[in-house]
Amino acid sequence: MTPRIANITFHAEDPAALARFWCAVMGYPEWTAWSPEDEAALREAGLDDDDLAERAEAWDENPDHQRFYFTRYHHERRQRNRMHIDLTPFEDRRASQAELEAERDRLVALGATEEKTLSGSWGPFEEFAIMMRDPEGNEFCLQ
Repeated sequence: MTPRIANITFHAEDPAALARFWCAVMGYPEWTAWSPEDEAALREAGLDDDDLAERAEAWDENPDHQRFYFTRYHHERRQRNRMHIDLTPFEDRRASQAELEAERDRLVALGATEEKTLSGSWGPFEEFAIMMRDPEGNEFCLQ
C-alpha cells in the first residue's frame, strides 16, 4: 500500500476565514459551513456552535483535488513554517514570470502578502518563485 496525502492541515486563528481565502486561491466553492449531514452528526455527538467554529475546510469534493483543513490553534506560533506549499497556476506547463506575477496580484487582492521574489538557477534549470504568506502568515510559494 502506498499512502497519499489526505489533507493539508493549517492551524488557524480563524478557521472559516482562512478556509474562504484558500477556497478562493484554489478555485473551490466558498466555505460557508459544514454540510447539513455533517453538522447534524456533529451536533448529535454533542458539539455546539463554538465547537463547529473550531474547524473548516477548503475543498471542491473532487477526490483528485487536494483538501485543505483548518483547525483553531490556541498557542502562539514560535517559529517559521518548516514546510510550505508550492503552487503553480497550470497543471500542464510551467508558468512564465509574467503569469506568476499576475497570479501574485490576484492572491494579494484576496489577502495574501508578498515576502520576496527568488530568481536564479539551480544547475541548468532556471528558477523563479514568489514567496508569499496567507492572511495568517502561513508561507507558500508561487512557481
